[in-house]
Amino acid sequence: MIETCLKSIALAGYRSYDGDLAQNKIDLSDINIIIGANGAGKSNLISFLEMISFMMTRGLRSYVARQGGAQSLFYFGTKQTERIAGELQIHDANGRKEDHYSFRLEPSATDQLFFAKEQIMYQEETYSKPYQKDFGIGHQEAELSNSWDTTARVLRNYLERLRVFHFNDTSINARIRSMTSAADGSYLRSDGGNISAFLYQMREDPERLPYYERIVRYTRMALPQFFDFILEPDSNGNLPLNWRTEGAEEIFGPHQFSDGALRFVALTTLLLQPARTAPMTIILDEPEIGLHPYAISLLAKEIRMASRTSQIIVSTQSPLLLNEFSCEDIITAEYDSVNQRSILRRYKESDLREWLLEYTLGELWEKNVLGGLPL
Repeated sequence: MIETCLKSIALAGYRSYDGDLAQNKIDLSDINIIIGANGAGKSNLISFLEMISFMMTRGLRSYVARQGGAQSLFYFGTKQTERIAGELQIHDANGRKEDHYSFRLEPSATDQLFFAKEQIMYQEETYSKPYQKDFGIGHQEAELSNSWDTTARVLRNYLERLRVFHFNDTSINARIRSMTSAADGSYLRSDGGNISAFLYQMREDPERLPYYERIVRYTRMALPQFFDFILEPDSNGNLPLNWRTEGAEEIFGPHQFSDGALRFVALTTLLLQPARTAPMTIILDEPEIGLHPYAISLLAKEIRMASRTSQIIVSTQSPLLLNEFSCEDIITAEYDSVNQRSILRRYKESDLREWLLEYTLGELWEKNVLGGLPL
């Protein structure tokens, strides 16, 4: 298992997930491929993790406002659901302990949220009793984000990096196609808006240069016309994501990448970057959108490579991507129309051994053996 990662997550009262916290718990591993139909709950699980990341930077109110107010976040609204709850268990191999963060959110009169509970707990191997800290109630932003307690600081630093990477906006005015400061390259932003600076700094660092070269090599595999990036800051220290083809002098700009090509470049940069800059947990929502089948196969290989140093959580609707992984990597999200709630399930290979003798995982999903399809 990765040194620091999410071991389990439980959520209740959030969007399509009902109020049963114990029932809505799922264990996580190094690779987690979440499949499900539209509206089954896979994207709601991803957005729940995104909300927690916002909470760690005192951005909960901003997140709620962007989502259309607190009412939109509750399972069938606040008339049916009184609270949103979450429990996260974080595995910390360095400290040889299990950290826990739990919270409960309730609606305010202004269609915002306040904390009705916020607590951390950890159990070290050398101690008989767990350490526990309660942050009280009534605050509108996470107190964990302010605490200087050693354990709180470690937890906060991890949880605020639960970034969900969205590279779907490749429109003409998208940040990923725009100029960026060459100095803004310490880490890759969640929308890829500083990708040229991130690649530039990687190329200029002798220790990170081999990773840059690997990114170029994988990009060539998916985009035969691509040879290398041309990353030269202008007089103001800004640079675009320019590139060129082999044997040609002409320089192409970021607007001459197709949407799918640009997404593949961003995904490859994210997944093949050095371990020292990579997020401890990488979260992707339907990364296969717009990719050629061969590029999807390369993406799967990159995910497996990245999983050596980062935990990977991916939601997908692609049978092709699913085919590249094992049964233990798969989490099925399906909507129980009778009880009107999302359900998360993880299979073991022994559950499907007979099926896998004749069918791929993608075929089993299409046949609804794995669940996660509309009935």
